Amino acid sequence: MHLIGVQCVQEVMKMHEAFVLIVVNAVRERYVSEKAFYTEELGISGQSWTRWKNGERGLKAENLQKIARLFTDYEWMLANKVARNADVLPEVASDPVAEYLRLKVAIASRWIRQENVRVDWKTAAVSKGKFKENVTILRVATTYGHWSYQDIIEIRVVGITHKQIGTKKQELLEWMQDEKAQQKYLEYSKNAFVPESTLEE
Repeated sequence: MHLIGVQCVQEVMKMHEAFVLIVVNAVRERYVSEKAFYTEELGISGQSWTRWKNGERGLKAENLQKIARLFTDYEWMLANKVARNADVLPEVASDPVAEYLRLKVAIASRWIRQENVRVDWKTAAVSKGKFKENVTILRVATTYGHWSYQDIIEIRVVGITHKQIGTKKQELLEWMQDEKAQQKYLEYSKNAFVPESTLEE
């Protein structure tokens, strides 16, 4: 019984670690640093943030909601699925962020091929010292043919304008299927593995 309990704890920690990597990556896609997020948005110290990432403490419900808002509803579901799969699939556990990002592009490309889809480009919010600059967002939404029911995926790219990629469906699909372009996207997006210089309390 004790061994089963230990195994359950290990499984939960493995899922938590994968989920944290995906969350931190989402933070680093938007903010200039983790500190900018946990101080200005969550109102907590670097120590509290680190303890949450390490699975040593929880966060208040309102702060968990703020983390969830880093994702669309569909992305939040996908992030949790990837975290769960990290417990059973070694290839996912080894790089959950890459798995999550690749899935977003793969699913968005499937949606783009459908009729009931809307594609928009928008510029990410800018705030000096808080949000990253020069970020463009590709927003893909599928409606299923029912008003107010839609799933959304947002793909963030840096240093590239929508004019360089294109706005037509075929142009977007070509970009999504271009291995070099996707490698560049992954290299930018995998910010979870760029270490913070300091974490102040």
